[in-house]
Amino acid sequence: MRNPEILLDIEQTREKKSKKEILNLSPEALVQYLSDLEERGKLENFLQQAVEDDSLLAELSYWEKWLKKDQQAILDKIIKNKRENYPGNSESLPLELEKKFTEKELKLIFSNLRAIQLTFGCSKGCPFCGFDAIKGVRESIPYPQLANLFEKYGSEISKGEPMLYWASEPSDYESKDGLEDRTYKDVHQLAIRHSGYDPSITSSNTSDKDWMNFMASSTSEFSVDRRLSVFGMREDALDALKTRLQETKHMIRGLGNLSSSVRPHGEQFSHIKGMGESLLGQKESDDILKAGIACTEGTLLTPRGLYSTLVMPITKENPQGLIITPLERISDEAVKKGDNIQEVMCRSVIEGRYYFKGGGVKKGDKFQKYTGSFPKSIIVNTSGTRYKVSIDQEGMIVESEELDESDKTIMKLY
Repeated sequence: MRNPEILLDIEQTREKKSKKEILNLSPEALVQYLSDLEERGKLENFLQQAVEDDSLLAELSYWEKWLKKDQQAILDKIIKNKRENYPGNSESLPLELEKKFTEKELKLIFSNLRAIQLTFGCSKGCPFCGFDAIKGVRESIPYPQLANLFEKYGSEISKGEPMLYWASEPSDYESKDGLEDRTYKDVHQLAIRHSGYDPSITSSNTSDKDWMNFMASSTSEFSVDRRLSVFGMREDALDALKTRLQETKHMIRGLGNLSSSVRPHGEQFSHIKGMGESLLGQKESDDILKAGIACTEGTLLTPRGLYSTLVMPITKENPQGLIITPLERISDEAVKKGDNIQEVMCRSVIEGRYYFKGGGVKKGDKFQKYTGSFPKSIIVNTSGTRYKVSIDQEGMIVESEELDESDKTIMKLY
């Protein structure tokens, strides 16, 4: 787990950076920093130290797709060795979060959980992935830890109804549970059984018949949203997929009408460049605010980290249209006018919500337009206080109001 005294003292580098400075680097600047270390033969030493710190491990992992291939290989090797030497405890929560946060803090975190990324890496590895999913599954959250999470905090998780993917393909998930092999379907059932919701699914797996049957079937009495991503799919392949869907289609009853439980999504669009890693080499345009694909903000759990997320326009600093930073702790430090929201996010919990003002795209557009406005209002939770906060386009807090316990303010979803 994170050692607060860890030293990242890399000698003979052009610039010695503190942990805080590294966490605040843009992905492009982070890669440059690692490349500077690599030129001096100091990269592996740095990464060996960095992965012992939870926040640095989370930061490096989240932006791994941006790293050079040899840098990725070194990082993955070090993390693999770490996992082999210190395998996870089947009695714990994912990432052994119970060792880092109090019971009260865990309830706050999981009440605002908006996504659980079950695997690190994705079998599809779409080149223009808006969440920079790296190709190839490296590791998964162990099923016993997920079972512990839902069994203990199912009520809190039900408040945010998190989707069970992020920079990942849901059907990739596999985990051992004693002698049993667990898959995504088992985790999906945990959500239904302990949190009372049927998670929405978006998948790019259009070739696995068993998976298609699962996608097209109802697993509970709830109305579900299941989508097969067909962005950029050739017309003949799309026609063949629609035929297979007719063969596997099951009907569910929702809102009094019969409707198909699975549908192709994105058939009228191509993959859009200019978000995530594909932003590299493109000129920034200040006249039109562009959006990523994120439509939710709060907390995110992956096999390699716990994060705070906030939807914002795309910039070089936030190329996914998302401020995302490792959640290191939950402090009682006041949230004040003039604070940088990213620095606040590493020590507090953003109140979870769906945020559909992130962006919209029309056929023929080369980008998604950011449709939100500024100042943007959010709610921030510290260990003892709830704040209504307004931020400007640069992520600076321009107004902060402390809410009392009787104030049940909820930010609008739209």
